[in-house]
Amino acid sequence: MFWLTLGIIISAIGGLILVRYIAAHKHSPHLVCPAGNDCQKAVQGKYSKFLGIPLENLGTLYYALIILIYIGALAGTAPGWMLTGGLLLAGIGLAFSMYLSIVQIFGVKSWCTLCLGSMGISLLIFALAFLGFESSLAEFAYNYRDLLKWLYMLGVIVGSVFTTMHAYIFVSFLKDFEISRKEERRLEMFSHSAWVALGLSFLSGLGILLTDYNVEYSQANQTIVMIIIVGMLIVYEVVVNMVISPRLIGMHFGDHPELDDHEHAIQRKVSFAFIAVGVVSWYSLLLLSVFDWFSFSSGQILIGYVILLVLGVLVTSLVEVVLYRKSLHTLDPELLNQENENQD
Repeated sequence: MFWLTLGIIISAIGGLILVRYIAAHKHSPHLVCPAGNDCQKAVQGKYSKFLGIPLENLGTLYYALIILIYIGALAGTAPGWMLTGGLLLAGIGLAFSMYLSIVQIFGVKSWCTLCLGSMGISLLIFALAFLGFESSLAEFAYNYRDLLKWLYMLGVIVGSVFTTMHAYIFVSFLKDFEISRKEERRLEMFSHSAWVALGLSFLSGLGILLTDYNVEYSQANQTIVMIIIVGMLIVYEVVVNMVISPRLIGMHFGDHPELDDHEHAIQRKVSFAFIAVGVVSWYSLLLLSVFDWFSFSSGQILIGYVILLVLGVLVTSLVEVVLYRKSLHTLDPELLNQENENQD
């Protein structure tokens, strides 16, 4: 236990030094990114903040708390609940590092070696914390299962609300072909909030399943479908907020784009389809979490979810066509005539 705790402290000190180096040199041309990668895009771009807070500040807070908690553990002065909190914090840090890896793949589209180093440190901290304090985590999760259930439901409700608001703003943007910087920041805030809700639901749900000694939830018919839905929500967040949204926003700042451009039309249609996927998935997860579905098999629940997805995509596709034609008529009647001629 002593060596595991000491390893956590040393790893966290290394992580703290790393994030402070990034903070001190993020606007400097002398920022060294090993392996020849471009770290500037990651540490200075739009993904360098989360909920308006610079990532290096979040990293500083995370590593500092880890150091304080486990120094207390090493000295024997930290209470049990604090050690459990340290392990939970290590899990949150690892989950956030995985999110940042997704950002590098689909958002920044460039690997930041320094960021990967921080992820590696977070993984090491979580592994050491889990090996040293897994029994306290299991005891905490079992004793506070009701709290985990409330946290899970909070995550699902918050995710449903913020995804609905994100969809409304996004559709309004696609409706009038205009977006302000304020609206862009609002979309970003909704996206980050949905990621937080998704992470909260995933971590609390995992705690519930791991302590489900009476197989109350692990063998429930809807559980496998709920896991599939969580996977779909991750795909939705990546596609809409890291692939489609930046391209459309880039097209719409400044003058009106060529609205009949093929790439532009495809981006719009895909975005509307995935908006349906996100909204339907969150509300399906909410329904499966609130009501009992013991009279339905897993296959039937999955088929019902797929049917809702298809209906949602069809409805949003129809809405996209109507809004597109209406927008063309409003902005430039000649484009509408060209569209009619192309259809003929």
